[in-house]
Amino acid sequence: MSGGGGATANALVAESWERSRRRGIDPTAADLRVDLQGADLSSHLAAHPMAAVLPLVEKVLVSGVVDSDHLVAVADENGRLLWLYGNRGVRTRAERMAFVPGALWSDDAVGANAPGLALRHDVPVRVRGEEHFLAPAHAWSCSAAPVHDPATGRVIGGIDVTGGGSAASDEMFALVRATALLAEAELRSTPGGVLVPTVAGGVGGRRLAALGTLRPTLEGHGALTRRHAEILVLLSAHPEGLTGGTLAELLAEGRLDEVSVRAELSRLRRVLGPGALLSRPYRLAPGLIGTDVAEVAALLDSDVAGAVGAYPGPLLPASDAPGISELREELDARVRGAVLASGSVDALRSWVAGPGHDDARAWRALATAPGAPPAARSAAMSMRRILDHRLGA
Repeated sequence: MSGGGGATANALVAESWERSRRRGIDPTAADLRVDLQGADLSSHLAAHPMAAVLPLVEKVLVSGVVDSDHLVAVADENGRLLWLYGNRGVRTRAERMAFVPGALWSDDAVGANAPGLALRHDVPVRVRGEEHFLAPAHAWSCSAAPVHDPATGRVIGGIDVTGGGSAASDEMFALVRATALLAEAELRSTPGGVLVPTVAGGVGGRRLAALGTLRPTLEGHGALTRRHAEILVLLSAHPEGLTGGTLAELLAEGRLDEVSVRAELSRLRRVLGPGALLSRPYRLAPGLIGTDVAEVAALLDSDVAGAVGAYPGPLLPASDAPGISELREELDARVRGAVLASGSVDALRSWVAGPGHDDARAWRALATAPGAPPAARSAAMSMRRILDHRLGA
């Protein structure tokens, strides 16, 4: 990788400003759109090859940089931020300019910035203060370097440090470049180059069974405490990571402090083994845990009957954690909605034979579904009358 810290960087910034003016980018924009969120972002994170170098980035860069009020960002090859490390105060400030996971910070989208230019030109770059095209970014400086697939040489992502003026210092610039080189060496140590996470459709690694059971279990370990299962489900649903404060609110809104969360996470680390649970923010190492929740979600788009068959009941039904309750209601609504929308006799029969046993609307749909066997229609009409009477009473 060639240098981009001096005169070369100045030229890259000047060219970028000219491009941005021609493209009509508004330099005063403060409400940039984050167009990859929720399940779409989670799927992108789980499948991206940069996930493989996160443990190294945390060990080499994050541990020393974040404590000095800087942010460490990992981006994909298009300049979209995938993961962001930093303390709550700095992250909150960065959110005001949409410097968050899922946001596109390419040079084409927002003008001159270090990760955008580093990826566009395939060189390490630093951008200071008012060199940024966007006015909301003038209070920040940054250093970034691209990361390559050693097997093909193509750029697969970038590593960035953003913060005050020291984020573009000679020392920080050198540290970011060194981290990118180490990441490439990590990838080079495996056959075929890129370490592709062992996750497909959000499912991989050791399986966590948390649906329709009062006794959640983890493959290779056995029964889990309810709290440990709650934490694993929440971290699996948020692969970008959660701060201790956010995790506390999702587990027991207003009733749990960060000290208690850290203690639970420490105990969970002993269950999972070294290197499995990462911090700042807290998250699972990519490919570690596959959940039955993810299995059902992955099937909904292609095999509704299969999704219903894999859905024995609500997520952690005994849990009153706010974050779990929200995920539970969302998944149940998605499965039920997919069943009703499909009109599939197989899906309807599986649904009413299991979690949808008291779903009057599903019984009515089965009673009138084209292709339903006469016996199934008759049973559905009888059950519909029973439920209608029960509801009317």
